[in-house]
Amino acid sequence: MHVFLLFIRDGPDKPAANQVAGTVFRVHKYFFERESEYFREGFKAAGPQGDGQSDQAAFRLDDVKISEFERLLWVFYNPQYMYDEQPMDHWITILDLATRWKFPGVRDLTVRQLQKLDMKPVERIITYDKYNLDKSLLLPAYILLCKQPSRSVEDGKRLGMPTVLKINEAREYAQRFAAEQGCHSPTSADAEDQELVEILKDVFGLS
Repeated sequence: MHVFLLFIRDGPDKPAANQVAGTVFRVHKYFFERESEYFREGFKAAGPQGDGQSDQAAFRLDDVKISEFERLLWVFYNPQYMYDEQPMDHWITILDLATRWKFPGVRDLTVRQLQKLDMKPVERIITYDKYNLDKSLLLPAYILLCKQPSRSVEDGKRLGMPTVLKINEAREYAQRFAAEQGCHSPTSADAEDQELVEILKDVFGLS
């Protein structure tokens, strides 16, 4: 798949046309130049033959689907009060493009919205790790996994050995702490959340 961006000027930040996988989108170049280092550098490198200023000089984007590109454009062209109405997969698509194309503001917005959504702890950890998001945001998910009596083999594979080992280490610390507090037959679920937070910070090296 590929996308072509065409920018039509009617003022200092004129609408542009973006052609994605053969489909033309007319949008404002201003958003791309203001928000993305990737596009700022790309427009300069493309020169007049491919900077999107005319139908004959379309700026090309590879490896993106029309539906994905539409979701990114939605961030700029929809009112903010609609943000909370979008599902998780919508925001993950936007996060993927914002990360790939260096839209830091859009990436931060996406993280804020994902924080509001109800995600299974394993899904949240996998997603946040994939896009190198702040691990401190995962403390609630880590706590839930520590308190679970067990996890499936499939979840363990998806999390990866390093994360599984750290969760197990935190569980062992939490069990010892619960035993020291006088709990009989302690489990990691017997530790207070605040104590688990401190244990997990130490195990995962979080400040």
